[in-house]
Amino acid sequence: MGEFQPYGAFRQKGEHLKGIFPLFKRVYLATLLCLVILLNACEVSVALDLKPNIVLMLADDLGIGDIGCYGNNTVRTPNIDQLAKEGVKLTQHIAAASLCTPSRAAFLTGRYPIRSGMASSSAYRALQWNAGSGGLPVNETSFAKVVRQQGYATGLVGKWHQGVNCESVNDHCHHPLNHGFDYFYGMPFTLLNNCQDNKPPELDAAFQAKLWFYTQVIALAVLTLLTGKITGLVSVTWKAAMCFSLFGLLFFASWFSSYGFVKYWNCILMRNNNITEQPMKLERSAYLILQEAVSFIQRKKHGPFLLFVSFLHVHTPLFTTERFLGKSRHGIYGDNVEEMDWLVGQIVDAIDKEGLRNNTLIYFASDHGGQLEAQEGRIQLGGWNGIYKVAHLAGGAVPQDRIIDGKNLLPLLQQNIKHSEHEFMFHYCGSYLHAVRWHQKDSGALWKAHYVTPVFHPKGAGACYGKGICPCFGEGVTHHDPPLLFDLSRDPSEAMPLSSDTEPVFHAVLKRIEKAVGEHRGTLASVPQQLSLYNIMWKPWLQPCCGTFPFCWCDKEDGSVHSL
Repeated sequence: MGEFQPYGAFRQKGEHLKGIFPLFKRVYLATLLCLVILLNACEVSVALDLKPNIVLMLADDLGIGDIGCYGNNTVRTPNIDQLAKEGVKLTQHIAAASLCTPSRAAFLTGRYPIRSGMASSSAYRALQWNAGSGGLPVNETSFAKVVRQQGYATGLVGKWHQGVNCESVNDHCHHPLNHGFDYFYGMPFTLLNNCQDNKPPELDAAFQAKLWFYTQVIALAVLTLLTGKITGLVSVTWKAAMCFSLFGLLFFASWFSSYGFVKYWNCILMRNNNITEQPMKLERSAYLILQEAVSFIQRKKHGPFLLFVSFLHVHTPLFTTERFLGKSRHGIYGDNVEEMDWLVGQIVDAIDKEGLRNNTLIYFASDHGGQLEAQEGRIQLGGWNGIYKVAHLAGGAVPQDRIIDGKNLLPLLQQNIKHSEHEFMFHYCGSYLHAVRWHQKDSGALWKAHYVTPVFHPKGAGACYGKGICPCFGEGVTHHDPPLLFDLSRDPSEAMPLSSDTEPVFHAVLKRIEKAVGEHRGTLASVPQQLSLYNIMWKPWLQPCCGTFPFCWCDKEDGSVHSL
């Protein structure tokens, strides 16, 4: 639901298109990401003489409260702010999920993640390994597939996090090249603390702690058993003692072979189907991402092209180059945001240098809000969410054999309307429907009904500190009957729940929303669950490796890499 704010203009033909900046609100609830790129071909022909180049830039875990154009006056983001000033800023442009994998699946397809099997019913709501078998299904149609059919060169530089392989190490069924991109350079996975030395483990940290505990208990039992056997205090055969010792060793090897080498298994860089760094060197990754993005623009400047720059910023471990380290007023997180803003500026400059300004649409967004729970001791490592708890453009056709939840935003961007075509938007947490928002077009009201809310810790904190992320089900949530109802047009921070005593149309609104929920659920079909426990577990036979497994390490960059 994109409400237009007069913060610049979407220019008509003969003028340049620049700076479409969407807002992402809640980090813990989910709704559909409205794709700017799902625009009508006949309408575009009025706005543009030629097919425009399209540059999509997506931040990772950036909060709305972290950038200047949304009110932050302490973190310096002049390049992002300039995009908002010269273009269009959307104020109800909502992410489809609170975690990377499902949110990005929706961004690529224009569909709720639950439709593609990218919404989880377990505690694991994102892909955990490069060597898992889950990912964006091959039968899904990404915007890259559609625009490539219209003659666009398509490239992805940066983070993917939509899976790699299905059944064998070289099938690359989930790889970007199998989803409409001609060129890929970047991380098939996502940044983690595990990618940087001397950082506490981030991947499945609580489970790892349990495994270490069980290992220590078994090791102590083995030591006690062997000591007792040697001293004669325990009557057991050597065969039994050795079998128990072997069991302990196998238990340790079974989990440490994966969790003990996360840096090698997950923190890698690829160019197309080939690994270039394993493990990746964080000190030069920002430069490499920038270099590849600029190089793609230069190679494809005769267009048309679509470039998706999926930044590794500002996800933990927040590795920041020396040029920006210690320069912001908000510690390492602020440094990382300001470095990303500089990268945005460099990419925009590259577009200008190639004379492409008048025929390039630039779009900047975040995959979802900031992760408030990201902390290291008392240091805040996550963003702040403020008060809030491309196909038809290229002349292509939206797939007709499936439900597309994205809406055409071109009239909104052209200032012909003030609201998008979205009426109902459904907030999922994993595969669980937590809330629904309704834009009542006849009155202008923006209602939001919460069926389920997280149990924040500490109470009233607006986040689940100590848990990593808020859960979607179980004891970590509260169910509401009747649902909590808010009018976001009057109460955007959702501080004052309505009731039949305070809102005359309380019951009528809830009845209409409930009807919409029933209609929506009637459109959902059973699909394979890509984030099932089996699909997300580490499978050594699927592990991308630039050597002979398990000896996987390489650096194939030619030595010409420089720093920022």
